[in-house]
Amino acid sequence: MNLSLLLRANAIRYRPFYRLIALAVIIMTALVSGSLMIGDSVRHTLTNRVSERIGNTETAIFSLNSFFDEGLAQEAVFGGSARRVLISNGFISDEGRLLPVMVWGVDDKDIPPGAAKVNPRLAAELSEAATSDIVLRLPATRLVPSGSLFVTSNYTSSLRLSFAGTVPEAEGGNISLKNEQIIPSNIFLNRDELALAIETEGKLNLILSDRIISATDLAEVWTPATSGIRAATVDSLSEITSERIFLQTDLVNTIVRDNPGANRLFSYMANSLESSSGSIPYSFVTAIDRYAGLELSGNDIILSDYSAQRLGVATNDSISVSYFVSSDLKTLSEEQIRLRVAKILPLKMLLEDKTLSADFPGLSDVERCTDWDSDMPINMDRIAKEDEDYWTLYRSTPKALISYQAIAPRWANSYGSATAIRLSGPADLSGLDPAMLGLQMVYPRQMGLEAAQSGIDFGGLFLSLGIFIIFSALLLMLMPLQEMIFERRNELGLMRALGFSRRLITRILFRESVAVVLLASTLGVLAGACYTALSLALLNSLWNGAVHTSGFSFLPGWETCLIGWLAGAALALITLRIAIGRELKRVDKPPALKPLKADSMKGFNQGRLIWAGLRMDRKRAWTSFAALASGVLIVFSVGLNRRGFADSSQILSGTGGYSLWCETSVPLYHNIYTAEGRAKLALADLPSDVDVLQIFRYGADDASCLNLNKVIRPSILGIDMAALDRSSFRILQCIYDQTSSSFAALQSARGDVYPAAIDETTLLWGLQRQLGDTISYETTDGRLVSILLAASLQNSIFQGNLLMDKNLFAEIWPEIRGSEIALFRCSSAQMPALQRSLSQALSEYGARIVPASQRLKEFNSVTDTYLTIFLTLGGLGLLLGLGSFVVSVRKNLAARGPQIELYRSLGFADYRIANLLARENRIVPLAAIIGGILLSLLILGRSIINVRAGIWLTAIALMLLLLLSSLIFIRRAVERKIKNSNQQHL
Repeated sequence: MNLSLLLRANAIRYRPFYRLIALAVIIMTALVSGSLMIGDSVRHTLTNRVSERIGNTETAIFSLNSFFDEGLAQEAVFGGSARRVLISNGFISDEGRLLPVMVWGVDDKDIPPGAAKVNPRLAAELSEAATSDIVLRLPATRLVPSGSLFVTSNYTSSLRLSFAGTVPEAEGGNISLKNEQIIPSNIFLNRDELALAIETEGKLNLILSDRIISATDLAEVWTPATSGIRAATVDSLSEITSERIFLQTDLVNTIVRDNPGANRLFSYMANSLESSSGSIPYSFVTAIDRYAGLELSGNDIILSDYSAQRLGVATNDSISVSYFVSSDLKTLSEEQIRLRVAKILPLKMLLEDKTLSADFPGLSDVERCTDWDSDMPINMDRIAKEDEDYWTLYRSTPKALISYQAIAPRWANSYGSATAIRLSGPADLSGLDPAMLGLQMVYPRQMGLEAAQSGIDFGGLFLSLGIFIIFSALLLMLMPLQEMIFERRNELGLMRALGFSRRLITRILFRESVAVVLLASTLGVLAGACYTALSLALLNSLWNGAVHTSGFSFLPGWETCLIGWLAGAALALITLRIAIGRELKRVDKPPALKPLKADSMKGFNQGRLIWAGLRMDRKRAWTSFAALASGVLIVFSVGLNRRGFADSSQILSGTGGYSLWCETSVPLYHNIYTAEGRAKLALADLPSDVDVLQIFRYGADDASCLNLNKVIRPSILGIDMAALDRSSFRILQCIYDQTSSSFAALQSARGDVYPAAIDETTLLWGLQRQLGDTISYETTDGRLVSILLAASLQNSIFQGNLLMDKNLFAEIWPEIRGSEIALFRCSSAQMPALQRSLSQALSEYGARIVPASQRLKEFNSVTDTYLTIFLTLGGLGLLLGLGSFVVSVRKNLAARGPQIELYRSLGFADYRIANLLARENRIVPLAAIIGGILLSLLILGRSIINVRAGIWLTAIALMLLLLLSSLIFIRRAVERKIKNSNQQHL
């Protein structure tokens, strides 16, 4: 016997069954290989986007909240290829819209003066009017920190630019250092022009290099002067100052440590100098360690003879000095200190000491006192002619010198604790390093590739979402196999009679199917490619809510195609091998039909007859039930699980009870909670019962479900934990106290470890971490600190960020003193008017204000989109389950020919036989639909009460349609079988 000829003949003879088997294999292989191709394509697209974002950049050197000299980019270590960049956030006003943008001051884009170029995404967003006349608003960054006292009250600057075209993606138009797939809105202009607008001429805050630069390489070419630290010789003294006016506390401590005898100076403006005989308003004073041979200690003060005469005091008399101090968000309070006059010096002596007082922009450089432009609440009515005359003659010459030890701790701010340091000899600055002055270094290509390749696994996601289709395809494959073996039972019996062992027969049947499976798997890979292309097209369009970007390309690797082919073929062959063996055992031992008892002259008990028929072919029944019930479970449960806003408790815990989310491009440095802050921000009319929560932000990567990349360090929000405790935000778990839902445990650090709360979704999916894990961050002065994931929150509007107590936040990033986020709580009736009022008042800050529930809905839309994908694939699986059921019914009816003849011989009418078979076959779909629905309701639990009525009606209508379709098919199939049986009988 020629086995090959036998196998070919059998395959041809039973090709209808093998076609169904091949179809099932194609579907299964297409799903497996297609899911892997989708993962490959998304991963390669994200990887390619890294090159699109950063070009050939290997190293990025930046200063977080300050600037450095442009000459650094000319050092030999960069090989002459470094790009000098001045970067800032900003916004464009366009027909009432405020479009947030990243502003790139560059030298290499061939941009005419007074013009700007934009990337394609921003060009698509701009209206025709905006492209002809771009109004760009920027933070008035300046060298002097905006969050400090004694600075101008103008926090924004603007540029009016003409439109000079677009910068394509291939030329770096989509440049971004954030590990996000979302394409940024970029605007490019001449660096010098941007520097002039924000008063940072000759400065950079970013260098991009195509070389790998190490920290050692940077340290070798960096000098303190690079970061604006100046060491000058004044009257045989070395004096160290900063272009930012303030010298950072760590820098001051390092210089004092390395230079014995260092003399610290801190210039300040006092509200008044007062004695029992007189007072002087708004005077520049300087805190100092020693002066004119006198060591100031305790409560000593040195007065000029002008000040002593005006106050009517002499040596050892007592005077008081009042001054403002500022906590966060420039919340001012006035303090007073009582001091002893230790010495009186000639005013001429202080006048000749030109650097005794620092130069504060807006204060030191004006002609009259009444021209002072300061953020301080200066009462001009207190300034008399004598004060104006002093200013005309002596300007900011200090009227008093105060003990540094006594007052500097109260005057120190987030930006520094001195305005100058004097040394008796050459300055030793060897202890300073780039990190101490805010210079940081990252490797964006390496970080970007790691983030892209370790991000959301769309291959595994689609494979898990489509697992039911694979299951249904396997069931669909088993049905024709069972039917084919049943039809070949006589042939198989003959082979056994001829001496063929069951093992040999199993091998023959298996070898028949191998060629079919291998060919079908190959076709399945091709079908998987089509499935991938369709899925990517949907991700770029209808399913865009899951990815919030577009441009996914079909980029599978050949290894992925091979793995998909092998996986599909192996799964099919293993299943077939097991199924063939089990079916042959079943053919050898056919189930016996239990004898039926006649109940009466009216005939047999039909119920027993129906259940006997099901028991006889119970494997088929269970297979059909499993296929249909699983499909109903998936479709019904996923459909009902779509997020809605019917659950007020989820909305309340997600928004914390706050009504509006406000995000600004320019930080707010004033406290909206206070009357003074509201007046500064033109919010004096804000209702007093509106609750406000301002939030600081350290900007890093977005770890929300909107970002497909793997995030290592998410953004951190500095927030008032006591306010969160009073809100409706809820802690799910806390490592400090599992039973407590209080935020109080997060208000203190444990040694060098700072606790933070995190949204549960971000913890599990964005970071893929657990509570108790730590994340390292670099501080402004270059130290590394550990942030402990100490508590998880219910799904909330804070998704993608870590939440840290604002006081702990200030310890790590003291220079971030402006809030970029604010939450407002008001009644629903107040909300529309409040939103309009905030939009108008904060328009110069680029405020984007949305209902907090809308922000929550945006995050939920990602989940809903994934559920839509799952629902779509579940629907396809349900169709396969229906296909399996159709084959099952056909097989059942095909095997019932002899039984139908038996019924006829017993006197059953055809309509009764049809009714009997129909009732038997209805049990499976009825049980599957009811079972699937009950199980899905059990899985949903209490959340079913939050399902909207429309979703309920749609789900029920679909289940009724499925049931009706099944019943109609069964009735017609049974009638067709009875009709064919009649024709054969005739």
